[in-house]
Amino acid sequence: MRRFPWGVFVVVAVVLNVLRQILFPPGDVGTAATVGLFFAVLAISYAAVGLLRALGMGRPRE
Repeated sequence: MRRFPWGVFVVVAVVLNVLRQILFPPGDVGTAATVGLFFAVLAISYAAVGLLRALGMGRPRE
């Protein structure tokens, strides 16, 4: 993770966006809701990565 520290964020964001598209298909919700859900997922992803880092993930091992 030292070479790509935001890799965890990217993986979490992609997984959550896939789940969002399964639970709320873009064809079933409006455009504004789709955009809003996308940004909500990004915020949740950022918080999840912050929690993972606080728990010790992403720190170099000694």
